[in-house]
Amino acid sequence: MAADAVPERAPSGAAAGGLSRLFKRYWFTILVLAVFVYILATRVDFREFSRAFLEVSWAFVLLAVLANFASIMLKVGSWKMIFDCSFRGVRGRWLDLTSALMVGFLVNALVPARMGEIARAFVISRRQSLRGEPVSRSTVFGTIVLERVFDGVVMGMIVVYGIVHMDLPAWADKGAMVLAVISLFFAAALVTLEIKRKKLKAGSEAARANHSENHSLRRRFTTRLYGIVARFSEGQRVLRSPGRVVAIFLTTSASWIFQMVAIYFTLHAFHLEGIGMLGALLLLILINVAGALPATPANVGVFQLATVIPLVITYNIPETTALAFSIGLQVIEGSIGVGIGSIFLLREGLTMGEVRSESRRELGEFARPA
Repeated sequence: MAADAVPERAPSGAAAGGLSRLFKRYWFTILVLAVFVYILATRVDFREFSRAFLEVSWAFVLLAVLANFASIMLKVGSWKMIFDCSFRGVRGRWLDLTSALMVGFLVNALVPARMGEIARAFVISRRQSLRGEPVSRSTVFGTIVLERVFDGVVMGMIVVYGIVHMDLPAWADKGAMVLAVISLFFAAALVTLEIKRKKLKAGSEAARANHSENHSLRRRFTTRLYGIVARFSEGQRVLRSPGRVVAIFLTTSASWIFQMVAIYFTLHAFHLEGIGMLGALLLLILINVAGALPATPANVGVFQLATVIPLVITYNIPETTALAFSIGLQVIEGSIGVGIGSIFLLREGLTMGEVRSESRRELGEFARPA
């Protein structure tokens, strides 16, 4: 009997251990979601909440979706300009780049981390290989980082405008400044990489020529890191073309403007048109400051805090109406990333698990010595 009791208790202990590890890993996500559920249960008038959705203007919802789609396609355009300058004789196809970006959005929506950028690099590198035009994933990642830096610099300028001309909450002021400083730091780092690109390439070739399996682990790791940085810097070639830099800057700015317009249309959809375009700009800033470091899948809960609080405090919108708008806006923004992203995932013949595991493997490859 004693022998039979052991296997009965083991699964229970294993399950408890699994729950403990899950809680330790996602404790902040669980906390944010618990707070969100508590607010839903105690502060929301569900009759008014359902009425807000029943009375929504679907014409403006459609306009918001179209504006979001235009914003995403402008992002693809910015990335394509960078990508096409980074590889000799290789040009990215609009459909392939769009597919990679959408899969990246899908990963970012489902995983509380910025794994979507690694997934984007994996998908487009895989697609280029299937087309018989293989490219360096390190260089591909360099193009993605540069596109994100352009994105961050333009957002930083919007944030500075908001700090100077708008009454942002104290947490948003600090977060906005941190976001702007980080964006400028990465911009300076990439410009430095471009200036040192030839030296890095020569150093990488010399390190590879002197490479030996008999070298120490540290020496082999340094050699590999040198090569990765050199290939990564190839993704910054577009910085040598002032005309393209201006074009990317303008395209990225237009992308942000369309995202703001999407928020403006969503306000109209929920009959909050009195808030106006400046209110849409305020929400755009707060959403992106709060979402800079995603804490939950699709930023659920954090997104609501960033939108409901300013609507209630600054514009005296009822909490229930503000929450309905917030959820509606997140669904509109996520409908493209999750919906179209899932379609493109099927187009690539991949599963979500494969994309996640390959993305993690890529991160491990960067750290593994040659």
